[in-house]
Amino acid sequence: MHSIQSPPATDDPARAGRDSPSYDGYLAIDGLLRLQRPLSVPEHPDELHFIVTHQAIELWFKVVVHELARFKADLGRAAWTRAVAGLGRINAILAAQTAQLGTLGHLDPKAFLEFRSFLGTASGFQSVQFRVIEVLSGLRDPDYLDGLRAAHGGSLPARVLEALAEPGLAEIAGEAADWGAVYAAPDDHGALFLLGEALLEYDRLWLAWRHEHLVLVERIIGQDTRGTGGASARYLQGRLSLRFFPFLWDVRHRLTMKGGA
Repeated sequence: MHSIQSPPATDDPARAGRDSPSYDGYLAIDGLLRLQRPLSVPEHPDELHFIVTHQAIELWFKVVVHELARFKADLGRAAWTRAVAGLGRINAILAAQTAQLGTLGHLDPKAFLEFRSFLGTASGFQSVQFRVIEVLSGLRDPDYLDGLRAAHGGSLPARVLEALAEPGLAEIAGEAADWGAVYAAPDDHGALFLLGEALLEYDRLWLAWRHEHLVLVERIIGQDTRGTGGASARYLQGRLSLRFFPFLWDVRHRLTMKGGA
């Protein structure tokens, strides 16, 4: 049996630090904790929660963008098992994000109003990463893109343009299988059936995210009040029916009709 050898000792502190990073150093904790900069004067005690929640969501968006690239690559080479596992990881992240968003519902309306003016026109509608995820997922409707251009001074952000230059997830997934056949005989298609269910869950989780966002806005500023970005809850209500993979929802309708309903 071979014994596990310890790495040779070194007298170089810099090298030792690289070989064995500390928790704080590896995660850059000091810098991370300096990124929360409340603007309210005097500082409102609830503004820190507001900032941290949005920063955490943006960090998770970064992971989702990264994981979607891997997932699309797995779909492209028909690595169905890896694709199902990867999308399961993405779906777990989306569920966690929705829970994080829900924590803002514990911020009462009066408290938010006490620091809202300090936000200016800053709004979640300006999140480029969120738009990249939507475009990567397959949302490319001309009206949607026109709205994005208007929100960003007449042109699309560079990262959105990069996402538009490659096939969307909806396009790739739609061509991955004959989904009618897969759902008509799921036991014959194994991993493809599981993939279809994972894609449908991805859609469902975004529906839950949008609903949670809508309820949060209504709970804090009401249905008709415009947010800092100029949109009201009515706009969010109009997005509740959005589906990235309508073909997966439609196959259920076709199966039901074929069954004589």
